[in-house]
Amino acid sequence: MIRFILITCAAFVTMEFVAYLAHRYVYHGFLWIIHRSHHAPRKGPFELNDLFPLFFATITIALMVYALSEPSRLDLLAASIGIALYGSVYFFIHDLYVHRRMKSLSFRIPFLLLLKQAHAIHHRHGGEPYGLLFFADPRRAAAEAVRETEDV
Repeated sequence: MIRFILITCAAFVTMEFVAYLAHRYVYHGFLWIIHRSHHAPRKGPFELNDLFPLFFATITIALMVYALSEPSRLDLLAASIGIALYGSVYFFIHDLYVHRRMKSLSFRIPFLLLLKQAHAIHHRHGGEPYGLLFFADPRRAAAEAVRETEDV
């Protein structure tokens, strides 16, 4: 059981790095054509960028189904649960709270307020922070945004 919990937690933490790299190099790179919709005012309840979480959720669910089909695949099940938990936390914080897709969701929790500030800086300048949970220092993001504009 401890091994299962450790793998689940490791997968959760690893997903922050995966999300950072995907956001920085894929979404703001060759798939900007899709992600651009996320940086523009939304017209309606959905945006083209919503394809990304649907894609990753589909893969995660497929991994879970595969892992559940054979009792010897508990490690894969633990990893897929960690990935799903990260996706759920990301959806809750990023989509529902930060981007106010659920208007009634409002917290005065200092950590969440920092995440919201850091993400607002990302949307204003298009640079850091690309991650959500571990890379959200609004002071550092603001300083980097200033440095990037000075370099131009």
